[in-house]
Amino acid sequence: MIGSRLSLAATALLGLATAQPAAPPTSPAMTPRAFTPLVCYIFGELVSPWWLQKCAPHLNLVVIDLRSAAEYAESHIPGSISLPFDPISAWSVMGPGDLLLEMPPSADVFATLGAAGVSNPSPATKIVLVNGVGVPAFPQAASPRVATTLKYAGISEGRVAVLDGGFPGWTSESLPVTTVVPTPVPKTYTATEDRSFLVDINYVKANLNKRNKGIVLLDGRDEAVYNGSVMEEWALKPGHIPSALNLPGKNFWNEDGSWKSSLEILVQLRSVVGYSVGRTYGQIIVYCGVGGYASTLYFTLTRILGFDNVVMYDGSAQEWSKYYDMEL
Repeated sequence: MIGSRLSLAATALLGLATAQPAAPPTSPAMTPRAFTPLVCYIFGELVSPWWLQKCAPHLNLVVIDLRSAAEYAESHIPGSISLPFDPISAWSVMGPGDLLLEMPPSADVFATLGAAGVSNPSPATKIVLVNGVGVPAFPQAASPRVATTLKYAGISEGRVAVLDGGFPGWTSESLPVTTVVPTPVPKTYTATEDRSFLVDINYVKANLNKRNKGIVLLDGRDEAVYNGSVMEEWALKPGHIPSALNLPGKNFWNEDGSWKSSLEILVQLRSVVGYSVGRTYGQIIVYCGVGGYASTLYFTLTRILGFDNVVMYDGSAQEWSKYYDMEL
């Protein structure tokens, strides 16, 4: 009897040993699927060409090429949308008093963004801006100018980034380019216009000569324009707004159009303003000739250096020189 039981047990064990394993159950949870690399969740004020190449397929993201239509037609980043930046364009208009580079009607910007495939508020599309590179640095200044327009159009700053090095930075890494023009899928874009960071001529006038109270006026133009040895065509008088200090926006880029490090830029800032103003105390008012380099200063100080007390005088020297004297 005992031998019979052992024989039956041995047979059962042998069967277990030789049986083929059962196939795992099929379920959606176990079906292989694409995943978003962790690095793609790191979306800062500047993104590298490598990051954009790796992460664009995984995110709700629109790449906007700000170069001229001709440059875009010659070659561009695959999937990017052409919305060239010009003084009169989707990004800026002629304002009252023939002021250049003024904010366009917010409804027009909303319509432009929706047609380009940008949705807001939900789902919240991220945007990467692509500029050219040149001397003077006006092509580089296009991206920070458009970034300020996007803030005005109600997009949170954390959803907008600039491609470091612009289109030349992309091609320098031998990344793919194309001449194929994509057709964006229109999206619904709704937002509230944000003018909280913009100040007018009266605000500037009321805050001249107040460095002892922590209010600093910064001119983003070249030194020769600031000191009056060169006069810009759109300003009626040479020089700068009284009491303004000079921090040229062009100095924030390397020769190849890539951005200098935050430490290098902070050193530039401190060499001009000292410690009379900080990230959370005092206030910085930025301006330039018509609003281009002013946007560069605003983007750099707020997004790269983390200052939360910066405002922009968009009328800049063009408007000021119509009504008040400049200082040499």
